[in-house]
Amino acid sequence: MESIYWVLSRDCNQRCPHCYNNSTPGASGLSLDEVLACVAHLPEPGEIPLGRIILSGGEVLVWPELLFGALESLHARYGAGVSLWVQTNGDLLDAAMLDELLARRVRRIDVSSMDQFHPKSTLARRDDLLQLFQSRGMQPAEATDASSDRPAFAFWGATEDQWIGPLWPRGRARQLGLSAAGPEHDFCGGWSGAKGFLDYREEGSEVNVQLADVYPCCPMTCRPIGNLLTEPLLAMLDRCRRHPAFRALNEGCPEKMGEYLGLTEEFGRQRTRELGNHCLWCDEFFAKYGADLLVYGAATERGTVDLDVGPTRPARREVAADSARFVAERPLGGGKTP
Repeated sequence: MESIYWVLSRDCNQRCPHCYNNSTPGASGLSLDEVLACVAHLPEPGEIPLGRIILSGGEVLVWPELLFGALESLHARYGAGVSLWVQTNGDLLDAAMLDELLARRVRRIDVSSMDQFHPKSTLARRDDLLQLFQSRGMQPAEATDASSDRPAFAFWGATEDQWIGPLWPRGRARQLGLSAAGPEHDFCGGWSGAKGFLDYREEGSEVNVQLADVYPCCPMTCRPIGNLLTEPLLAMLDRCRRHPAFRALNEGCPEKMGEYLGLTEEFGRQRTRELGNHCLWCDEFFAKYGADLLVYGAATERGTVDLDVGPTRPARREVAADSARFVAERPLGGGKTP
């Protein structure tokens, strides 16, 4: 597994209009005891290849004691075998805080606020932070040699030329109409998408943990696949591997998720076009057809963010009716029959 992206808290010193998980001042976060319980359900040391764990928020430096506790417990479990990264907007990062992070063996710090959605005061800190990083012997991530023992830093943000591209259609970006995501944007198949999330023995595999809830991707399915407080990470991934809908996500092809129900890939692609992008088709699939596949009642389920659906699944006759309607409405000679 190349990466575990872990949001410890949605508490933040900012309320950015593009935030995909609705981080805001005073939002919920884990307790230290919950962090320790989650760490205990991560893979055993040496059980699988594990490259890095990225700790983020919210603004992860709002609760330094929680962050420090997480870093210490992760190092106690994995030693130097797993690289620990911290992602921050940089507002609360000063010399004393940087020294605390480096003392806890952080290998890389990402300042992820270099975009139009963060306050100008945040952007204005870049030069000061650059000098601070350099004063501690840190090197730019793009110039880092794999064998180097020097910690790295990077600056980036939600810009068109970055991997987040036109913004994920999630959280405030969706609510405020800021996402320009269209059917042509392959969030699922790109980095931080669901592609490869089940292939935890391979490079390129990543899962997203929001507090204790686990998702196949950073944009987040409409409900988590499990919760680290109650189930080991690898057990939930192995459970998902047994289902064709999650195997379709693992291919990076959400349009195939309904094939086991008789909903063809062509149907999924049509719904993607009609809804606007394939993340919204993924939402519709799980809400309408596969709601029983995802975990309800978890602390950060996306129903409390931007999707309000109940844990109900349509009868098979409703699935058949959707398939029949799709066939009837499709131009003659096009595609396969569901």
